[in-house]
Amino acid sequence: EEDEAMPEVEKKEAETPPIDPTSLSDEEILSAAAAIEEAGAQAEAMTKSCTTFVLQKGPEMKSLVPAAKLVEASEMNQALARLLKQIQELAIASEAMLAKAKQAKARVQRRTAAKEHIRNLQDMFRRFDRDQDGYLSRSEVQTLSKTEYGFRLPNKTMERIWQNLVEEGAKGVTAKDMQRLKIHIGIAREVSRDDQRKLVTAAKLKVLENVRQGLSDRLRELLQVADEASKEVSKLELKMKPLATKARGMVPGQMVLLSDESDHSIRETAMSVDGLRSRMASLSEGVEKRFQEDVRVFIKEQAKPLYFYLGRLENRLQRTRNLSSRFRQVAAKRKARELDRLRTSAARLIRHNKRVRKCSEEELFGTQVSEEEFCKFFESANCEIRLADERAALAAEAAEA
Repeated sequence: EEDEAMPEVEKKEAETPPIDPTSLSDEEILSAAAAIEEAGAQAEAMTKSCTTFVLQKGPEMKSLVPAAKLVEASEMNQALARLLKQIQELAIASEAMLAKAKQAKARVQRRTAAKEHIRNLQDMFRRFDRDQDGYLSRSEVQTLSKTEYGFRLPNKTMERIWQNLVEEGAKGVTAKDMQRLKIHIGIAREVSRDDQRKLVTAAKLKVLENVRQGLSDRLRELLQVADEASKEVSKLELKMKPLATKARGMVPGQMVLLSDESDHSIRETAMSVDGLRSRMASLSEGVEKRFQEDVRVFIKEQAKPLYFYLGRLENRLQRTRNLSSRFRQVAAKRKARELDRLRTSAARLIRHNKRVRKCSEEELFGTQVSEEEFCKFFESANCEIRLADERAALAAEAAEA
């Protein structure tokens, strides 16, 4: 069966002479590449399917086919091996064809991009060739550079362009040299930018050197200020440390007053620490705005120990704030408990006087009562409350309910 003649359609396709790729247009090549990629994807799927089928069903065919067709098992094994080899060769051929199609497609894309680039250069040439004489004069080249690249060509660059691109006796740069003209302009622009960067770097180094010369004395001065601020923070810490001990024997009002005094001391100390930070921040003042960030980074690096010292001071100050805040919270809770006890005692006294006077609450206070009248009631109220009488009254009220 393998040696049978090729079908008629395949014979005709084999006899068809190959097409010369050079005779195809770019559009035809791209279309053919797309068709090959689609066919290649289908071929890859089919070869994988065939390989999977042979590998899965091979053992079964090796036992059933020889018995059904009365052939040797070795011949069946050889036939399956040839089939797998043929599938592999087809897969390799398909991959090779796909690779060629991709190469052809890439060449067309590069060629298309090159043509587009040439068209853009030609359009640019026509746009700046104002007198339409087929040449770009010096003024036209300068206009092109300033318009397209925002860069004014120096005279020496213009002379170099004329030496390298303009033939002797010609009026200017021709369209075929547009790419080289762009390269000359780009190189000149980058050289100019590099020169400008060098000037900026030199100016920055000069500024940093001036800052460095006077920085040591100013840092020593600030270190003395930092020591004074540290002493103030230490005094504050000593003052705040016994707050928890003092709270045990103090009434809420006294605790609130002590918290206010502590917060006032904290604010005064914080002003000293903030003043130190402000003076450190002012080290970069008097510098050109474009160099201020560089100077700040330089000073921060040089004054790193002082900034670390300042950070510790601020942390210590924050701990005193936290201690004062907790002390104030304890005072608020204690005041709330005291008010609850006072409210309970006032309610007991009012109930006792209602029982003693045998009157209702409205008869005791009226429909409305002012703060002054309420306070006077407690001044004249019967304050002798006996626990036994109170329990008996509560029991009677419970029995009536």
